[in-house]
Amino acid sequence: MRRYSIQTKIVLPFLLLFALVAVVLSLVAIEIFAWKYSEQFTRETEAWLDTIMETGYFEMYFEENQEKIKRTYSVEIMIFGSDYTLNATTLDRLSDVEQDWTNLADKMRLHEVKPSLENPDGKSVIRDVTLDGKPYKVFYLPLKLGRFHCILRPMEAISEAKRTLTWYIFSIAVLVTGLVALISHLIGKNLTNPIKVLVDSTARVATGDLDEQCELKTHDEIGDLAAAFNQMTRDLKQSRDQLIQAERLATAGKMSASFAHEIRNPLSSMRMLAQMLMQKPEMSQERHQQSLRYILEEIERIDTIVKGLMDFARPTALNLTRQPLAPTLQAVLDLMEANLAHHKIALVLDLSTETPEIQFDSDKLKQAFMNVVLNAMEAMPQGGVLTVSVVLDEDRIGIKVVDTGIGIPPEDLAQLFEPFFTKKTRGTGLGLANVKRIFEEHGGSVEIKSTVGEGTEVSLWMPLMERFV
Repeated sequence: MRRYSIQTKIVLPFLLLFALVAVVLSLVAIEIFAWKYSEQFTRETEAWLDTIMETGYFEMYFEENQEKIKRTYSVEIMIFGSDYTLNATTLDRLSDVEQDWTNLADKMRLHEVKPSLENPDGKSVIRDVTLDGKPYKVFYLPLKLGRFHCILRPMEAISEAKRTLTWYIFSIAVLVTGLVALISHLIGKNLTNPIKVLVDSTARVATGDLDEQCELKTHDEIGDLAAAFNQMTRDLKQSRDQLIQAERLATAGKMSASFAHEIRNPLSSMRMLAQMLMQKPEMSQERHQQSLRYILEEIERIDTIVKGLMDFARPTALNLTRQPLAPTLQAVLDLMEANLAHHKIALVLDLSTETPEIQFDSDKLKQAFMNVVLNAMEAMPQGGVLTVSVVLDEDRIGIKVVDTGIGIPPEDLAQLFEPFFTKKTRGTGLGLANVKRIFEEHGGSVEIKSTVGEGTEVSLWMPLMERFV
C-alpha cells in the first residue's frame, strides 16, 4: 500500500475539493451570465421587432429593403418558401453545403417551428442556430403568403464575451487554486515539521540515546506532545540508570560479601598472631614493638574496610524515629571539630531550629553525613571553609554541605555513586554509593554540583512526609 505523508493528506483533499468547487462555480457563473445576456438580448430584439411589426414596415418594405434593414438593425434576413427552398437572403457567406436547401432547412429548424407559425399562440418563435460556424438567434415571423420570414441576429458578441469571461474566471480560479495550494503547503509544513522533529527524536531514543530531548517551542498540542515525550525520555533514563545502579549494587554486594568473608578470617588470625608476638620477650625491643603496632594499625584499617564491605553487602533495616534534624548533624560536627581544626578548615553552620521534625534513622544518617564531611575535608588538603546548612524546599528538607576544595571534574560527576569508583589512593569507592542508598531508603535523593578549582556542593534531600516501611 502506498504511503502518504500527513502533509499530503492535509493538503491534497482540500486542494482537490477547492479546485472542484472553483470549476463548478466558474461553469455555473459562466452559464448564468450567458443565459442572462441571451435573455436580455432576446427581450431587446423582440421589443424593437414588435415596434417595427406594428408600423407595418416589414410588410410594406421587407422584400424591397432587405439590405437597408440589415444595415439599420444589424441583422440578417432569410426568406424560405413553403417547400423550405431559400427564396432570398442577405447572407452571402454560406458554403455550398449550407446553400443546399434541404441541409439549410434542417439547420434553420424550419420543420420544428412550422407548427408554431401555422398556429400562433401569441409567443415569439425563437431558436438558436449556427451557420458557417457562427451563432445566430433566429426570430421567425408568422407565415406570409406561405413563406418563412427569418430574422437572424448574430450572437458573436455574446460568444466572444462568454469566451473572455471563461478565460478570466478560469485564470482567476487557477491563480486562487495555486494560492490555496501554497497556503495549504505552508500550513501542512507548519504542522508536519514539528512531527518530523519528534519522529527523529523518537528514532534516536530508540537507538538508546536517552539524553535526547525534542527541542520544540510550539505552544499547542504538538508542543504538549513534545513536552510529554521529553518527560518520558527523562523518566526512561532515570529508570534505566536506577536499574543499572541496582544491578551494580547487587553485583557489588555479592562481591563484597564474598571478599569480606574470605578476608576477615585471615585478618583475625593475623591480628591474634601480632598481639601474641608483642607479648614475647624476644620482641620487647622498641623497634620490634613499633613494627608490630604498624602491623596492627594496618590490620585495623583493613578490618574497617571489610566492615564497610559487609555493611554494603548486607544493609540493615531502617530504625525510623520522628525527631529534629539539627541535633543529629550537630553531634557529628562536634565529633569532628578537632579534626576540622587540625586541617585548618573553618566551619560555617546554619542549622535552623525552626525546621520540622521528620522520620529518619539517626545512626544511618550520621554514617552518611560523616562520609560526606570526610570527603569534603579530603578535598581541602590546604584548608578552607566548610558550610553546612539545612534548607526547606516545598515538600522536602535538605542538608547542604559546601566546601571550597579542589572540585570534581565534570567527567567524574556521573560516576560518583558507582560502587568502587574512586580517584583516591585510599578507600574502597563505596562511601558515596552507601550515602546514596541510605537517602534513597529514606525516600530522598543526593545531588552533587562541583566546579574544578572552586569547590563542591552536596545536597542531601529527605521528604517531609512520613514514610512507612
